[in-house]
Amino acid sequence: MFRCQMCSKVAGAGIKAMRVTVVSRPKEYRGTVEEFPRRRFGRFRETRKPRDRGGKGHEIVKELMVCASCGAAHREKQAAIEAAAVAAAEAAEAVAEATESDAEAPALVDE
Repeated sequence: MFRCQMCSKVAGAGIKAMRVTVVSRPKEYRGTVEEFPRRRFGRFRETRKPRDRGGKGHEIVKELMVCASCGAAHREKQAAIEAAAVAAAEAAEAVAEATESDAEAPALVDE
């Protein structure tokens, strides 16, 4: 049993909770540089330690435990937001291409 953090209803026994990411942020992880260990008079060989190169990713800031119905509603809402973002990006790309082609077209001047 758990309480849904979106609708505040208590879910019955045996119902699985879903985790929904509400807030995330971009994160850049620094790499670590470790010195290789020195050999000690040839008694044994130490293996080289791997170097972490770091990277980029997303970090979860806030996550909620929700019931199945709230999880489905949240998924639909996120899908609509992503579809709108894709449409906006395509429209911006089309406008950029149109302005680029207008700049390349020769100007018609009557002399």
